[in-house]
Amino acid sequence: MEGRLSPTALEVLEDDARYIVRSALPKGGEEFDPASWPESRVRTGMVVGSVQSGKTASMLGVAALALDAGVDLLILLAGTRVSLWLQTYERLLGQLDGSTADNAYRRRAERLILPQPADILHEQRADPSRYLQRPLARQALKAGRPIICVVPKEDDHLLTLRRFLGEVISDNFLDGRTKPYTILILDDEADDASVLDSDRSQKLTPRLITALWSGDPDVAATRHPALLASYVAYTATPQANFLQATHNPLSPRDFNAALRTPGPVGSVRPRSLGYAETAGIRSYYCGGEMFYERLRKAGDGALCRTSLFPDPRPGESDAELADRREGLRWSMLSDALRCYMVGAAIRSLEAGWESAFDRGRVYTSAEDARAAARGPHTMLIHPSARKEDHFNTAIDVVRWAMSEPGFEAAVEPNEEMAERLDISTEGLTRRLGLEEAEWSAWLARFEASRMALSTLPQAPYTPIPMARWPEVRSALLERVFPNVRLRVLNSDPASDDRPRFEVEDGADGDFRIPPDSLSIFVAGNVLSRGLTLEGLTTSLFLRGAAEPAADTQMQMQRWFGYRGGFLPFCRVFTYEDQLELFRRYHVNDNALKSEVIASMDCGGEAIGPALVLQGASFVATSKVEARKVPLSPGPRPSIRLVESEDDVLARHNIDVAARLLDDGEWVPLRDDNGLERGLIRTEPVSLQRIAATLNDLRFTRHDPDLGNELSQRWDHYSRLLGIDDQLFTPPMRNPQDYGAEPQSCPYSIAAYLRLWSHLTGDHSAPGFYPTDRPEVPWNYADTLRSATPMFYIAFRHGQNIARDARLAVRGIKAVTRERTPNGRALQTLWGTRGYGGTYFGDELIDYYFHRTAPVPSIQGGASWRPRGHPGLALLHVVNAPDLPTDQLAIGLGLPHGGPDHIAALRT
Repeated sequence: MEGRLSPTALEVLEDDARYIVRSALPKGGEEFDPASWPESRVRTGMVVGSVQSGKTASMLGVAALALDAGVDLLILLAGTRVSLWLQTYERLLGQLDGSTADNAYRRRAERLILPQPADILHEQRADPSRYLQRPLARQALKAGRPIICVVPKEDDHLLTLRRFLGEVISDNFLDGRTKPYTILILDDEADDASVLDSDRSQKLTPRLITALWSGDPDVAATRHPALLASYVAYTATPQANFLQATHNPLSPRDFNAALRTPGPVGSVRPRSLGYAETAGIRSYYCGGEMFYERLRKAGDGALCRTSLFPDPRPGESDAELADRREGLRWSMLSDALRCYMVGAAIRSLEAGWESAFDRGRVYTSAEDARAAARGPHTMLIHPSARKEDHFNTAIDVVRWAMSEPGFEAAVEPNEEMAERLDISTEGLTRRLGLEEAEWSAWLARFEASRMALSTLPQAPYTPIPMARWPEVRSALLERVFPNVRLRVLNSDPASDDRPRFEVEDGADGDFRIPPDSLSIFVAGNVLSRGLTLEGLTTSLFLRGAAEPAADTQMQMQRWFGYRGGFLPFCRVFTYEDQLELFRRYHVNDNALKSEVIASMDCGGEAIGPALVLQGASFVATSKVEARKVPLSPGPRPSIRLVESEDDVLARHNIDVAARLLDDGEWVPLRDDNGLERGLIRTEPVSLQRIAATLNDLRFTRHDPDLGNELSQRWDHYSRLLGIDDQLFTPPMRNPQDYGAEPQSCPYSIAAYLRLWSHLTGDHSAPGFYPTDRPEVPWNYADTLRSATPMFYIAFRHGQNIARDARLAVRGIKAVTRERTPNGRALQTLWGTRGYGGTYFGDELIDYYFHRTAPVPSIQGGASWRPRGHPGLALLHVVNAPDLPTDQLAIGLGLPHGGPDHIAALRT
């Protein structure tokens, strides 16, 4: 790894790996400390990476440090696909073990790797009962050598591995040890197959993983007191892992970690999402920040090109709408294909790239072929999840190359071309002549990207002037059109199984550049897991979903990766609404990782799952059931809880109201007709003051437990935002389940107001957005943010004089409201509403006093107060003739502009 990573990257890789090893395998002195494991003797944790950012390198670094620390058995679960298993196995040999398939056996005296290379790296792979060789394992145990097992996450392999471990690491063997035997399991792509959605689920894979240390799929603890196990889940999309029910023994309980990525800014210590990479843009990770934000306003240089998905027009027939949508699809496909091929032509003009895409040229050695290839230039078309759509879209590419512009659908390729997916060189040449302006336009667009990126350190890009179009045109005709290939990748037997980026070795000893040096791939889910499209420059994403799942679509962003060397040529073509989803996923992903990173610098002890965010138009994951919980309580939350069981608490709540009257000047609140409708404090108070008042309320049947997920989310916010003060502070007299929804809980509303107060100014708040601009991240809304609102406090008059003398002497009159059958809450709180004109309903009663304009309308439902307007806390003393003491309820009016987001919590 040292030759391919910069010194800074190596430093960060090692630092993160050491943190993970310390968390997974705690030591007391020189030995592992059994007291640091829970009663089950199993530690579980989560490592969150980014799509195509180097999670495998981290796993291998963790494996190396764990072996150095003395772990006895290392198990690497290498994904659910055979191709990914073999790819990971070869990387482990070369980057961890420093060996090859031919010489790995020479290091058997130092460690044992199972399977042996000869058992799986040949065409005839051994099955797991043969490649898990018991005699070799027993020799390693007897000699005290570590064992490394690399297996796919397939049930038959896991079942065989469980039996193997039970027989080799037997109870008799463990009985005879003087210190615990330690197992470390590293689970790659842990959100794929390792999630258990319910205790009744028939899903077998998570139980079989547990059985590796327990021996029994239904038991969580290790099978012997001398056996310690640590399970580390790796994924770029941990939503389901964090949300899965706690009865899954694989759920992360003991530690979390987030891997950092290189970029233009950031620090190694204290940790941040990224770190400054001094090697320059060639070594940057290009993810959401680069694709969705940095060049967002670069015009033609933006890396994402979107189209508005056609919605029905008035009077339009279904057939007409379908024609418009099909026409747009052809337009997007045409633009993406031209972009891809022009980019390839420009790159082929760079020094040393003359034969980079020449599939016909023969070389006498693999080294010569590899040197000529320079690097692949690839394209991805993702039409949908359906395999038939992949083949149909590939046929459309063939059709496009054969047709005149605008007549693509009318062309029908012959059977041989359709079967072989041949792209017509003659057709491309004709098309170039007919629409040369559309092709040449890409030079200016790539140049705009180059200029926008030129300010980044060590940007290696050569100018792309329009004057070079004749050269580029010739390169298209001579180097690109004859060599471009089209391939379908999916699980269909008629398609290819994986890309081929290795030098092609002919039977006669001749060598050619890798077959996929210049390939267009049409694929779906097969590329969402592990397999990488090297040199990916152009992506056409046409997939849609009725309710998109963030984790699934995040894995589809295969354009992420280390693209710095050719970034000006990168483009993502998709619909506008899909790009907004990708941007929201990016913001929420940063919020989750920011919380995890903050916990790492604070020690990270047993913080539990990180907070998972979702959106109004998408779910966090479809793999487990989750509920959406918005942060904001809405425009007019009402605390309808009343205390009808304990008169001491009822009097306490009336005391809260009475103390308010002792502070500040209060005057009658009259409407425009002179009717006295209440009493109002002449000066507004802060968010913090309103929060303190709400927190003073007490109820027998509502005292939320801090261990409840609805309560714990406030601790997540504190960690994420670096807030030292506790946001959520229920009384904790008699902790219990929630007696009201969060939007009606006084302690939750108080926590929200405190949070709002903390987020004033330039406070960073990843994952948050203002209530009136949900499409704008909070961090980007500086120009929209006004000062933190102040709140007026008022009492609403009813018909009956309040029974408490302190309230009666101030003229407070109790209102009449019906209680629910159990007597613990009011059925409704707000009284008269008013619909326009000069009569304001109770929700806007304070506007009679402060006269802020314009007065919002509530016609048609609840309405937010405009940003910049004051808020309202309207107290209602509620007449309760059947009880010793009147009740207190509070309604609030919130202005727009507060923070919001939607959390995903377990059902």
